[in-house]
Amino acid sequence: TTPDQVVIAVKDSGNGISKEEQERIFDRFYQADNRNKALHVGTGIGLALTKSIIQLHHGTIEVESESNEGSCFIVKLPKTRDCFEKDTEVVFLESPEKEPMVQENTIPDENFMKKDDFTFETPLIDEREEKRKVLLVEDNMELLQVLKEIFSPLYQVVTAANGEEGLKQVFAEVPDLIVSDVMMPVMTGTEMCLKIKNNISLCHIPVVLLTALDTVDQNIEGLRRGADDYITKPFNAKILITRCNNLIRNRLLMQSRFAKDQILEINLLAANPIDKGFLDRVIKVVDKHIDNEDFDIGMLCQELGMGRTLLHTKFKALTGMTPNEFILNHRLKIASLMLKNEPYLQVAEISDRLGFGSPRYFSRCFKNQYNVTPMEYRKGAKQENLK
Repeated sequence: TTPDQVVIAVKDSGNGISKEEQERIFDRFYQADNRNKALHVGTGIGLALTKSIIQLHHGTIEVESESNEGSCFIVKLPKTRDCFEKDTEVVFLESPEKEPMVQENTIPDENFMKKDDFTFETPLIDEREEKRKVLLVEDNMELLQVLKEIFSPLYQVVTAANGEEGLKQVFAEVPDLIVSDVMMPVMTGTEMCLKIKNNISLCHIPVVLLTALDTVDQNIEGLRRGADDYITKPFNAKILITRCNNLIRNRLLMQSRFAKDQILEINLLAANPIDKGFLDRVIKVVDKHIDNEDFDIGMLCQELGMGRTLLHTKFKALTGMTPNEFILNHRLKIASLMLKNEPYLQVAEISDRLGFGSPRYFSRCFKNQYNVTPMEYRKGAKQENLK
């Protein structure tokens, strides 16, 4: 800054701009020949528009750059009003001391991300009463720290600096949610997302992608690779955390509804084709052994070709139940339909057909699920049909 001018310098550490292109980059619709255009999509009007606005304020903009050494854009603006005397359309604003451009009530205080701001009907905790886990993948360390501060009041936070490191963390930590930048070294966020969504062990995990490129093609690319949501930088912190919480909350609400609803199909719990195929296979195996009271998790694992740990983790994440809880829930749903639609069947016969072992055990399980005995349930269903 000088007595007569304000000087603003904006530097980056990118690929730089050649001497030949420096003469044209301020031309409208001209885009520099970047070696990785996929990472730098634009319209070619940004610098031209910037220059025109600066010139309207009687300022200048110039660039200093060397290939592979980054660029420095220097803006110079006059401090005095004298240069505007001959301009026909000029509006001078009052000084900041008299009327601040940003009102005090628009500035969030240091506690704007208090946990109380984000309460839900279903707590964001797991079966061990611990916070759910989020993986944050971002190569900009300052932004990564900001994201940690946003999410840490509500989540256990795990971090990674690029897509490759993030993928390793997904396998190691199996988080409940992933929030990732798109443009990163080694492996991009969309590449990482695609690998996650194509893996049976991981594809149920919601992925939210953050990007500075607000183009339709970029958004479509992320969604095609399985992203559950797409948020453009710069983002509002409360909107980000709320949309992420909604992904978790909606799944929990659907799981709760599925556990109690007699006709809700399990496929509604699947957010992608791999999970849908997995749940279809599970239902087929369970239905095949529905009358076998000795059917257990070992047999289910064997027919699915899946280990116990993976099956338990996958099932809990998708349905909110353990495999054993799901098998019992599935049998009880079938029992409720049989009690309602097949009045000639005795309770003991239904118990036997569904592999409960004894009518007493069946009645106890049924009452725990529906708060009435099988006979009370049948009586209520009959009265409802007569209305």
